[in-house]
Amino acid sequence: MVRLLLWTVGLVAAVLLVTYWWAGRNMKVLDADARAEAPGAFLDVSGGTLHYLVEGPDDGEIVVMVHGFSTPSFIFEQNAAALVEAGFRVVRYDHFGRGWSDRPKGPYNEEFYDRELMDLLDGLGLTAPVRLVGLSMGGPIVMSFAGRHPERVSDIFLLVPAGLDVTGGNSGAARLLRVPVIGDWIWRVFGRGILLGNSQLDESALGPANRLQGDVARQLDFRGYREALLSTMRHFPMSDRARLFSTVSDKTKIPVVAVFGDADDTIAVSSAAKLVALIPRADVRIIAGGTHGLNYQRHAEVNPMLVEWASGETAD
Repeated sequence: MVRLLLWTVGLVAAVLLVTYWWAGRNMKVLDADARAEAPGAFLDVSGGTLHYLVEGPDDGEIVVMVHGFSTPSFIFEQNAAALVEAGFRVVRYDHFGRGWSDRPKGPYNEEFYDRELMDLLDGLGLTAPVRLVGLSMGGPIVMSFAGRHPERVSDIFLLVPAGLDVTGGNSGAARLLRVPVIGDWIWRVFGRGILLGNSQLDESALGPANRLQGDVARQLDFRGYREALLSTMRHFPMSDRARLFSTVSDKTKIPVVAVFGDADDTIAVSSAAKLVALIPRADVRIIAGGTHGLNYQRHAEVNPMLVEWASGETAD
């Protein structure tokens, strides 16, 4: 009986190891050859090599755009174009682990993303206060950065920001993914399907101009992408981050604009009221029918808000 049990355990372990290996067998290395087709430029910083783009007139006021959890900087394509057309100089970058940036190992936590943004600004010589745009997970990254370094931030614009009420963040499946070994195996084997099964990626009802201007699935071909997302899930909470918002309210005078969608199935619209309670001076807006992809799906409505904000025309 004991021998049978040991044999069964060994067989199960072997199957799990083989499936883990099989799921990653065709992953590519993100090397110089792979990056040859990347737009923009690269910057060597303390954590590795960051991919970034700078667009707009040399003398334009700086706007830095910080993307969210899984989709890299091309998610801002429509928004950046509007800001550039309005005369602003726009900086976008891929978080480590995403897009064309390196995939360093280690915990992807609040300090990690704070250092990443600081290294980018310092590396580009942007020492004066800048306007920051934070999308989804980029919201708490921006709020954390502003609370830690208020002298480096002049204005904040949040698009469907995480950090308050996030759907599914504490579900059984999410908690299981945070369990070492078990979560690693699940994410390695099923992560691709989970990511590509996101309803936000179904763009069949959208015209070409309102779709993502890049291929999200492309990142999955390279080693380190899924690991970076899993580390972020384990070390960078997406909800219950009221402290980040209250710190900006209590310790700075930085103006904040936030836009939510009432049809967002990722960031609950109840986040809007919570944000107002935490930052009474914030200018909070809700787009009727807006989903989590409203920055590009509804860019005709979002872009005028961005340009107005960047021009300093919104109320403090």
